[in-house]
Amino acid sequence: MDTFAERVARAILLAAGVSAVFVLLALPPPDGAALPLLLHHQFLIGLLAAALLGAVLVRTLRPAVVAAGLLSQAGFVGIALATPGFSATTAFYLNLAGMAALLCAGALLLQAARQQARWEGLSPRHGEA
Repeated sequence: MDTFAERVARAILLAAGVSAVFVLLALPPPDGAALPLLLHHQFLIGLLAAALLGAVLVRTLRPAVVAAGLLSQAGFVGIALATPGFSATTAFYLNLAGMAALLCAGALLLQAARQQARWEGLSPRHGEA
């Protein structure tokens, strides 16, 4: 069932995927001792962007991608807050925006799943005996 909430969640996942691509562009160029770490982080952000964009098309991936995206972006925000002199503030704010978007998408997908379960008779309605 393709509900309005699910369509909005797909649009949010698309926007979060594009935001992850922008995070890749906003990260500082890797140099010196931090080269392996930054290359690894860029690889993970690239995978996250691909997963978010893929979740727009594949319904079964959406819950896992939303959870993985939240964990990934929360980890980056935590590391950025713990690192003194963090210079990529644009990437930091894009990750915060991505986390907010993924929280909204997750809530909408949960609402759509509950509506689908109710429609199929798998979930009892409150107030019915």
